[in-house]
Amino acid sequence: MKPVYHVSISAALGLIFIIFFNSFVAAISCFFCGVLIDLDHHLDYFLAKDEIPWRYRDLVYFCSTDKNHKMYLWFHSYESLVLLWGAITVFNLDMLWIGAAVGFTVHVICDQFSNPLHPLVYFLTYRIKYNFSKEKLLDKNFFKQVRPY
Repeated sequence: MKPVYHVSISAALGLIFIIFFNSFVAAISCFFCGVLIDLDHHLDYFLAKDEIPWRYRDLVYFCSTDKNHKMYLWFHSYESLVLLWGAITVFNLDMLWIGAAVGFTVHVICDQFSNPLHPLVYFLTYRIKYNFSKEKLLDKNFFKQVRPY
């Protein structure tokens, strides 16, 4: 999903936290977690190329057409969501954490339904099983379906 959609959805969710829960802190954490989860794409790029992707086009090209590198995406995982929601429940964490978890959860779910990937790719254990190999994790048609720009 394009960043502009994540920004819009996260902003709307933040507004809901302000209107219904009167929590500016939850709104801010929801917004930032809903958007900044994509920093793991930058981390993958850095690990593969040993440089920071300064241009958005370079990052998009890397994610959508470069199949020779690993796809770690540490933050994009249902296991992380379970751990976060579990910690919120067990430790009775406040609205800051709930906002963060909602932003994180909605981001992953939106990616799940908008990206042409095998549904299990969003499980870290599945990516580990295939040694994080883009070529093994992504359908051969993926690189034909995704337009880098």
